[in-house]
Amino acid sequence: MSDPHHLEIPGHVSLCTGNGGLPKVLIETAWSNAEIYLHGAHVTGFQKKGEAPLLFMSGDSEFLSAKPIRGGVPIVFPWFGPREGLGAHGFARTVAWNLRETQLLDNGVVRLLFALPPTEFYEVEYIVTVAETLTLELIVKNDTDRDAVFETCLHTYFHVSAIDAISITGLKNTAYHDKVKDVRALETAPAIHIDREVDRVYSDTTATVEIHDPGCKRIIRVGKSGSNSTVVWNPWIDKSRRMTDFGDDDYLRMVCVESGNVAKNHLTLPPGEIAVLKVEISSGELT
Repeated sequence: MSDPHHLEIPGHVSLCTGNGGLPKVLIETAWSNAEIYLHGAHVTGFQKKGEAPLLFMSGDSEFLSAKPIRGGVPIVFPWFGPREGLGAHGFARTVAWNLRETQLLDNGVVRLLFALPPTEFYEVEYIVTVAETLTLELIVKNDTDRDAVFETCLHTYFHVSAIDAISITGLKNTAYHDKVKDVRALETAPAIHIDREVDRVYSDTTATVEIHDPGCKRIIRVGKSGSNSTVVWNPWIDKSRRMTDFGDDDYLRMVCVESGNVAKNHLTLPPGEIAVLKVEISSGELT
């Protein structure tokens, strides 16, 4: 990996050594600040000025080169969940990505381009755009002469004031797989409230999801395109205690609303074709 320091933009993009000695990129705009580790091209921070952080990070994350970072926005690719003999959620979140380009646009927006080291099957790029909103684009090209079958997901951890006070909207009348109970059901509630372990894969949905947080007096909006799955996850008490890189009480201050194409919505990409997963995260005042 070449030295990316020549891509710094004074006052807007800088590189430094982060936790665990891993390199990270700091971004500043007129509206917000962000940080991204090259390890996993992992966005670990996004915060609008004058507002609480939008992303949750566990204080127990180990920041080891062989492990994924806990919190922020892990990139899930090319599979979701466990895979026998291999790491969960694919390899993209545990390798160092290359920072290829940085741009300061005329309107003050900062855009960064990351690339996954070459693989035998895929060419993968990741565009992060930092402004008043955070926009993430995962771009996968099939570099083979046969169909490629894979899953993608941006496993976003959101910071909330209190898990028992928030509600999640946008998924009513959507079918889901409840992975805790291993049952399939239809979401009938107009708003989801979390009071136990939740691990649900919602299928065939392109809807924007909103997190209503009275404690932070805001709505977080998760808009997306090129995505037909939404995952909602909170590990609750027992699983939090079992995870070595997650604090026992971290479940109280986070919820994952993940956008992607997983399970029945996995992607089949013909040779030479491109799939783009795009997520835009924004927030507004809760009235």
